[in-house]
Amino acid sequence: MNRALLTALSIFILYGNVHSKLMINEFVTGTGSDWVELFFSSNNKEKKDVSGLYVTMYYGENEPLGKEPITIYSYDRPETPYDDRFIVVHLTENLPDETDRTGDTNRNGYIDVYCRNYVNSLWNTEGVVAIDTDDDPSNGGIIDFVAYSNYDGNPNTVIGSYMLEAQKQKEWQTCTGPVVQACSVFIGKTGLPRTMSVSRLPGPDTNSKSDFQITTFQTPGRPNVTSLVYFGKKLIRPLRRTVTIIPHHPVFGSGEIPVLVLQECDIKYRIFSSTGIVAFDPPPVIAARPGLLNLSWNSFFIKSGIPTGLYICKIDAKSTLLKKSETKKIFIILSRYR
Repeated sequence: MNRALLTALSIFILYGNVHSKLMINEFVTGTGSDWVELFFSSNNKEKKDVSGLYVTMYYGENEPLGKEPITIYSYDRPETPYDDRFIVVHLTENLPDETDRTGDTNRNGYIDVYCRNYVNSLWNTEGVVAIDTDDDPSNGGIIDFVAYSNYDGNPNTVIGSYMLEAQKQKEWQTCTGPVVQACSVFIGKTGLPRTMSVSRLPGPDTNSKSDFQITTFQTPGRPNVTSLVYFGKKLIRPLRRTVTIIPHHPVFGSGEIPVLVLQECDIKYRIFSSTGIVAFDPPPVIAARPGLLNLSWNSFFIKSGIPTGLYICKIDAKSTLLKKSETKKIFIILSRYR
C-alpha cells in the first residue's frame, strides 16, 4: 500500500529522529470530530504506555487517554495488522478505547483512543495541541506542543498564556515582537478546511512552526504525505494499473485496490469479468476525502467460486462542487493458484 504511494508521488515519510520522543504528528481542527495523531520516534526499538497522558488544548475539562495500558512503539511490529508507531486520539468522542487488550477492534488499520475533553476542541481559529502529563501547562509536564492560528491580528490571551508556558519549558519557539501569532502554524484566514490537516514534516523536531505544513491528505494512523505536485481539478489517481489478488495469501489476499483521492468526490466502482459480466457491484463511497482510499473486492465474493482470470475494475468519480466526473480502469489478476 505505502510502496504504491511512494511510486505515485514525491513524498516524505517520517520514520524517526535522532532522539527518542513521543510527538504530535498530525491533527485536524475543522471536522466537528477533531483528532490528533501521535507518533513515537526513536532510532532504537522502544515502547511507551501513553494511557496516563493527556492530549489536550488545556481549555476546559480534559481526561487522560485511558484506564488500561495503551502502548505505542517506535517500530511497526510484524505480529499486528496495524502500524504500532501511531495512535489516533479523538478529542471529544465517548467510545470504548482500543487498548493493548483489545487491539484494533474496528479494523481501520490503527489504534483509536477516545477522550471526553472540552466539547469544542479544537478551535478552528486559534489554539494549541499538547501532549502533557496533566491538563495544566504550568506544571512542567509538556512532552510535545504545537500552536496554530488564523493570523487575524487579535491573539487570544488564554491561548497566548499556554504558549508562554510551553516556551518556558523549551517546547515551543520564542517569538520576537508583540504578536504571538507570528510563531504559530498558519491554518488559513478562515480556518482549516475539514478535508485538510496540519502534518509534521520530516527532520528533527525544532519545536517551531517550521516543523509543520498544511496538507490536503489526511492520513490518520499512517505516515504523513506532503507534496508540491499541483493536481488541478483531477479527482482521483489509481496507484496501480494492475492489482494481483490471491485469496488467503498473506500479501496478496487483502483484495485492496489503492486509489489516491485528490479532491472530495463520490466514488462508484464495479468489477467486471473480461467478457463484461459484473462480478462485484458494491455501494458507492460518498464524499470520499482527499488521501489514500483502499477500495476492496469483498473476500466473500472471492470465496464464492469466481474463477481465476483477468478482471477489470471501473472507477467513476464525481464532484458536484467542481462539476466534474472521471472514469479510471484498473486490471485485476485473480489467481487461485498458490
